[in-house]
Amino acid sequence: MSQLGEWLRQTRESQGISLAQAAVETRILQQWLIALEEGAFERLPNSVVTRGFVRNYGQYLGLPPDELLELYRQERGISDPIRVVSTSNSMRSNFYVLPNFLGVFFVTIALVGLMYVALSAFGRIGSRSDMDQPHMAAAITATTTRTTLEPTDGDAAGVVMDLPEVTPTPLPAIVAITPTPTPMPSPTPTPLAPIVIEVSIEPEAGESWLRVQTDGAIAYEQTMRGGEREVFLANREVFIRAGNPAVVQVTVNGRQRGTLGQSPGVPVNWYWPPQ
Repeated sequence: MSQLGEWLRQTRESQGISLAQAAVETRILQQWLIALEEGAFERLPNSVVTRGFVRNYGQYLGLPPDELLELYRQERGISDPIRVVSTSNSMRSNFYVLPNFLGVFFVTIALVGLMYVALSAFGRIGSRSDMDQPHMAAAITATTTRTTLEPTDGDAAGVVMDLPEVTPTPLPAIVAITPTPTPMPSPTPTPLAPIVIEVSIEPEAGESWLRVQTDGAIAYEQTMRGGEREVFLANREVFIRAGNPAVVQVTVNGRQRGTLGQSPGVPVNWYWPPQ
C-alpha cells in the first residue's frame, strides 16, 4: 500500500470531495488521480509530470507539497546522483599553459602577415585595373580598329593590320528577390467549458428517485437518500428527472440553484442550460 496515495485519498474523502470534482478543479485527469491514490506510478506519464501532479494535488488538498514529494521519492527509490570530478585534467593543464600561449602568439603573427599580403595584392590589382579602364572602354566602343605601322629603314611601305571586332560581354541581370510573407496562424477555437452539476439531499430531509442524463447519456438512475451527494460532468447539457423534487438540492458550477421543485412527491423535469 502506498503511504503517499493513502494520505491523498483520506484527505480528499475527509473534505467530502469526489474524484470527478477534484479532476475538474485541478485540471488533472481522473484516471491519473486514481493512479496517484493507488500508488500506481507506472500508469502515470513520467517522473517529471508525476512530481507536478503530486505538488498540484497536494496544494489543492491543503497538504505540504515538500513532504509529499519526499514520500514520492522514497517510494520510487529516486536519489540525487553523486557527481565525481576528476582532478587529473587540472594538474595536466598547468604543464600546457606556456605552449598554448606560444601557439596563439605564432598563429596571430601568421594571420597578420597573411592579411598584409592580401591587402597589398588587392591594392596592386585595383591600381592596374584603374589604369586599364580607358583602353578597355576604347576597345568596347570600337567595332574594327585599323593600325598602320610606320615603315622602318628596311621596309618599303607600312603594314596595315585589321584587328578583330571586340564584343562586350553583358553583365548578368540582377534579380530582385521578394520575401514571401509568413502566413499568420488562424486562431484556435476555445472549447466549451464543462458543466459541473452537484446534486444532494440534506440529512433527514427524505429521499427521491433520480435520473440524471449528461449529454444524452444516463449517468445516474436510482434513489438518493438524505445525506448523499453526487457530482456530474457534461459538455453541452444536463437533464434531471426527480420524483420528490422538493428535497433535491442542485448546484451548477459552484453556484447554489436551490431545490428542483416546490411540491413534494410531484415529479419534475429539470434542464441545464434552461429550456
